[in-house]
Amino acid sequence: MASQKKQSKRLLNDIEGSVNQLVFLTSDLSLLADTNKLALNLKTNIETLNRQLAGLKKAEFNATLAESEILEILDELIDSDPISTLEQRLFVAHADQESGEVGEFFQQLLDKIEKLYSPLLSSIQQLTAMPDKL
Repeated sequence: MASQKKQSKRLLNDIEGSVNQLVFLTSDLSLLADTNKLALNLKTNIETLNRQLAGLKKAEFNATLAESEILEILDELIDSDPISTLEQRLFVAHADQESGEVGEFFQQLLDKIEKLYSPLLSSIQQLTAMPDKL
């Protein structure tokens, strides 16, 4: 089994990759501005956490991760359910349109975002649970 440090690093890399994809997907789309802002905030926090953990030995790494305020921020994200909020916003926008094509676009876009968000959420949940294993 991988060490806690290796597992945490893998999860941070997974989160960073998912967040980068989400930032790219949502950038410059007005209906997705809130999602883009959330993704950029996550990106900043993960980059900060990676800098804080860089070069630390196993014990220091685990202690720094366990005490990080960023884990609390990530945990709050899990509870906030931003995908449901986005889904509501997209369907309100769709209700104002008469074309079924617009609804199909929104559904396809939502499906893509959910596919990016699901592994992100899973990695965040695993990472925020790491201090409990230390």
